[in-house]
Order: sequence, then structure tokens, then C-alpha cells
Amino acid sequence: MGELVGISGGLAAAPLVPPTRLTIPTYDGSGQAVHPDVVRFPAPWRGWEYWMAFTPYPRSDQAKENPSIAVSHDGVHWEVPEGITNPVVAAPRDGYNSDPDLTYDPALDRLVMVYRTVSGGENLISAISTGDGRGWTLPRLIFRRRNHGIVSPSVVARPGAPPSVWYVDAGSRKCRERVTRVLTQQGEGMANLEQARPESGWSPAQLVAMHQPGFSVWHLDVIWVAARSEYWAVYPANRSFTCRGRDLFFARSRDGISWTTYRTPVLRRTDADWMGASLYRGSLLYDPSRDAIRIYFSASAPGSVWQVGYVEYRLRDFLASLEKGTDATPVMASRPSRTLGDTAREP
Repeated sequence: MGELVGISGGLAAAPLVPPTRLTIPTYDGSGQAVHPDVVRFPAPWRGWEYWMAFTPYPRSDQAKENPSIAVSHDGVHWEVPEGITNPVVAAPRDGYNSDPDLTYDPALDRLVMVYRTVSGGENLISAISTGDGRGWTLPRLIFRRRNHGIVSPSVVARPGAPPSVWYVDAGSRKCRERVTRVLTQQGEGMANLEQARPESGWSPAQLVAMHQPGFSVWHLDVIWVAARSEYWAVYPANRSFTCRGRDLFFARSRDGISWTTYRTPVLRRTDADWMGASLYRGSLLYDPSRDAIRIYFSASAPGSVWQVGYVEYRLRDFLASLEKGTDATPVMASRPSRTLGDTAREP
């Protein structure tokens, strides 16, 4: 396991690529963005290997937080693909958009984006999709909950398995809740995302054993890693119970219900000046040919200047650092017998 080089107080594994800022083209021209979610294809899909959903967030302006798309050949240099005009989701008449999540549906060979609209005291989760990478379907409402009962939904579409969604129930107090809950639901099929009535075709919400002792879990991303037959998650969490000042954590699971978490963050906001105020929602990729894990993340410098960046580790060093560190505590739990109805709101 490598020694920590150039990153103080964070993960003890030396990164293959240290935390690096990316230039993301935003429709408002600010270059400030949050909530990246990246899908990687082994061979170009509609001309590109990497597809990213994100939202602009200049100086924390929620009015600009409308889902957008960027593409890349290497995951480092990003541009808007020909034929797309961002944002791909317009601003709502009332409230604001947020929290896009991008998923590839192999059965129908399409990209599916889910996103959240906060409006009228509710969280509205909608889905759009594209088969050619250019034209997107009209939004279809799939979930609606009272504020803030469904935050940062993350959809996984495994071949031959029903889709699953994970999300955070932050309760009515949002970031100020002392305990947030992670929930999951299973759907009848990916087509259900755009064809069914809201809330229909999904299992009852089930409580997930993803605990970060002493911290409040916030915006998460979940992926299925076929090469290792397990789910991975990355999420910001904090001790201060505010919307700022978070570090980034990692968890893994065989079944998506019981998760192993670690006390050591994989990235701390103190690791670089440009992310010194807060680390925010991230996205995971794994390249088995190089045994490399790449974490995309959003971060803020003081003054609400938001950037997207990434860091990359060799997986065996990354996991060894978490598992061997004196500060690492695996949390394993049996499958909870309790289920929560769709109307469950506050902890």
C-alpha cells in the first residue's frame, strides 16, 4: 500500500491521479457545476465513451440548476455533444431542478436520466431518456414525496434484473436533520420509469443499512460493479448538520441492503483549496482492465464557487487502506425486516 503523498488527513493510499479540477461547459457560461453522474462505455456509444449528467450551480444559484449533458473520449476533457442544446430539462415554473442521475438501459439501448424538482412543498422525481444521444423524451413523473423525502435518487439497471433506486430521506428539515435514512425500492422494469403512473410498479420502500456513525449521510450515488459482483456507493456526510462542510465516503454491498461503511473518508474537503468549503455528490467508475476506481465529485471553495473534479486510485490499494486503517470500521447488518411505505417521510 502506498504512502499518502500530497493529500493530508485523507485516505492513506497514494492516488493514481490526485484530486483534479475539470472544465465542464455549462449553458450559463459560468463553468460552475455540481452533481456529476458519469456513464462509461467500453466502446463509443453514439460516438462517445463517457456521458455525464450534471447541473450548473453558479454561486449556488438554484435557478440555473437544470440537468445538462456533456461527453468525453477520456473522461477528462468534456464538451457538449453535437445535436444537444443544454439544459435538456427546462427550469420549472415554480421551484427548482436538481439531482440528475444517469443510467444506461442495456435492454433498450438507451440512456435514462432521473432528476428531482422541488416545487410546491414536494420532491418530484421525473425520468427522461434518449436512444440516439440527442433527442430526449418528455419528462415522466415517477415519484412524489413531501420535502425532503426523496433526495439524490440513484438508479441501477442490471442486465436480467429489475431496476433499483436508492435515495436519502432527509425529512422536513433537510440538511439540519440529525439522522437521515437511506431507502431503496425495486421496479418492474426500466420501461416502468416512463410508462407507469407515479409511484406505481415499485416495491414498498425498504430501509437500507448504510450507517456512517456520527455523520449525516447526504447525496449518494450507487453503481453495480459486475466484475466484483457488488454494489458500490459514494456519498458526502458531515457532523455539523448543515448543507455545507462535508467529506466524501465510500461503501460496498453484496445485496444493496446491508452495506459495509468506513470511518475514513476517501476525500476530505481540506485536501485542496478549491474544495475547501464542501464536498458534494459524486459518481463512481471502475475499470477492471487497470483495477482502477475513479471518483467524480463536486466541490465548493469558500464563496460558493462550485467545481467538478475527479480522483483515481488502484482499487486494491484503495480497499486495503480503508480496511487496514485503524480508523476504518466495517458496518455489517442483516437484512432489515422492517419496510417503509411510500408515504414514510421523517426519521
